[in-house]
Amino acid sequence: MKPKLLVLFLSLFVLSILFSAYAFWQDNSVAKITFPLGNVMVLAKGEKKMQKAGFNHLLYPGDKVQTEKQARCEIKYNDGSIVRIDQQSIYTINKVEVESDKKEVESSLSLGKLWANIKKLASASDKWFVRSPSAVVAVRGTIYRMETLEDSSSTIAVYEGSVNVGPPTWAPASGTQGQNQGGLPQRVQGPTQIKGPSQVTLKEWLEIVKAQQQIIVKPDGSFQKSDFDLVADAQSSWVKWNQERDKLINR
Repeated sequence: MKPKLLVLFLSLFVLSILFSAYAFWQDNSVAKITFPLGNVMVLAKGEKKMQKAGFNHLLYPGDKVQTEKQARCEIKYNDGSIVRIDQQSIYTINKVEVESDKKEVESSLSLGKLWANIKKLASASDKWFVRSPSAVVAVRGTIYRMETLEDSSSTIAVYEGSVNVGPPTWAPASGTQGQNQGGLPQRVQGPTQIKGPSQVTLKEWLEIVKAQQQIIVKPDGSFQKSDFDLVADAQSSWVKWNQERDKLINR
């Protein structure tokens, strides 16, 4: 190879390495779609047109993930937490802030079904919560599922650990899982059958939902909490698929 061509080749090679390193360090993605099934669409923040997601599609704060009919997907956050959404669901990564002394993750399920396997948070200042039109779910390391219907009602069922559920206006405080957060009244109840729907104003309630319990929250602020049958629940194809995926990732 002639000297000039060799110099040109080496220069291009070095530039490509530098560009790749720059792109790596500048990447501020917070999650990626690790397992898309069917038509999984992503609307990137600031964009007007959705694009079909493939394996390891990177996600950023503000991105919206939408699944079409007979589609599902698994989303893995950078901390190892897993979120999966079923067909005809709309899930948005609203905010992710990671600093040396704290971590805050906020997302929302506008419609459809979600399964969350959240890695245990390391610091008392860390926060991880998911919003729906009728409720906010705050966790510190939990497995639960959530469903948002077209009428904006929500169902949250817990498999491991516990979650705090409050009204849409509630802003979960840091490091207060299982405590009276944000100045709201707290209702701690055992694993027995709970009374029927309670009509309250949206600023008056906060519920701790434990393993093998579920809560149904209506758009008007009424809610009902009860136990659910794990055996019967496991017959759902959505639950089966998620439990199988959790086994594959040893979670």
